[in-house]
Amino acid sequence: MWSTVYTGFGYWDVYTWLIFFAIASALVLWLRSLGRKDYKKGTDQDEIFYGSNVVPDDGSEIQVPASSAYWGFTEALKGYYEILVELHSGDAREYVGYMILTASVLAVLVLL
Repeated sequence: MWSTVYTGFGYWDVYTWLIFFAIASALVLWLRSLGRKDYKKGTDQDEIFYGSNVVPDDGSEIQVPASSAYWGFTEALKGYYEILVELHSGDAREYVGYMILTASVLAVLVLL
């Protein structure tokens, strides 16, 4: 069969790629085999962690607001977000103007 595939940009050694994928697959299977063996489906191990609270039976009660989900992210970037909130007006024309201004500055920098 083909041992080498010639293209306009060089060649591909088919056997080298097959060996690479075989080694990569073996490595993935080995890492997967190192996982925990004591997992039991259908027990408390399957339960959702709900902040150490009892998980409600009704799924509509399980709600995490975005302010809680991204608290650490927004807290770390609080200074940046304060500036953005001050700049935020909600007017789409203003944002289009910012994009046009940014594109024109980049175009000037590229042409210089």
